Amino acid sequence: MTADLRRSSKPRYRDFQDQSNGVSVFSLPSEDLQDLFRMGKAWGVTLNDLFLALLLKALSPLAHKRFSAVRRRQLTLGSIVNIRKDLAVDSLKTFGLFLGSFIVTHPVPEGISTETLAREIQRQTVEIKKGRLYLGTFIELWLGRLLVSLYTPDHRNKFYPKNYPLWGGITNMNLNPLWEQRDGGKAFDYFRAVSTGPITPLVLSVTTVKDVANLGLTFKKTVFSESEIDGFISSFKKSIKLAEVSI
Repeated sequence: MTADLRRSSKPRYRDFQDQSNGVSVFSLPSEDLQDLFRMGKAWGVTLNDLFLALLLKALSPLAHKRFSAVRRRQLTLGSIVNIRKDLAVDSLKTFGLFLGSFIVTHPVPEGISTETLAREIQRQTVEIKKGRLYLGTFIELWLGRLLVSLYTPDHRNKFYPKNYPLWGGITNMNLNPLWEQRDGGKAFDYFRAVSTGPITPLVLSVTTVKDVANLGLTFKKTVFSESEIDGFISSFKKSIKLAEVSI
């Protein structure tokens, strides 16, 4: 992981002290979500792998300067994992979040297909899951807290962008098994948005509810402009449409 981070492109922060977030929300209709499920089945990847691939493709144009770099040419993303089962937590009796995380890294060359990218991301996530490497999050956070304490207050906001250069992160939740909608009952919908925090400048929150996917996009205003985010969303949706043609 350390080697991957040392090869990862660093997002440009115009002001490290500016922690303000922008938020944009959009939805993928039922037909797009069903196509994503079919893609995952045909390509042998999970829905989370697919969203990581789509996130990388949409971010790649915003990080185009990395192509001229000598060493830092990779894009790195983080992903949140529910670790209740790993810790044998009784979900009915225990309230709270039990989360781990992992990173994936890829150069995302121009012209790479969503299928190829998703398959290559899947090879990374399979190894991560086999070794349950996402359980190392506790050690990472403890070490990060220790190192940040050595910095002056003015320099603490620079720690993660300089040493843990993520371009984005993803958190994926399927509400349908948890919140069943009965026939004839009152319809509901659900949107999530997750703060970027100190580690990543952009977070994509994917929530599957009923037969659609609602996406909340949170971003640091000091890294991404509103027009760049509009372009990101357009690119994200376009990648899905182009991938649909291949299945």
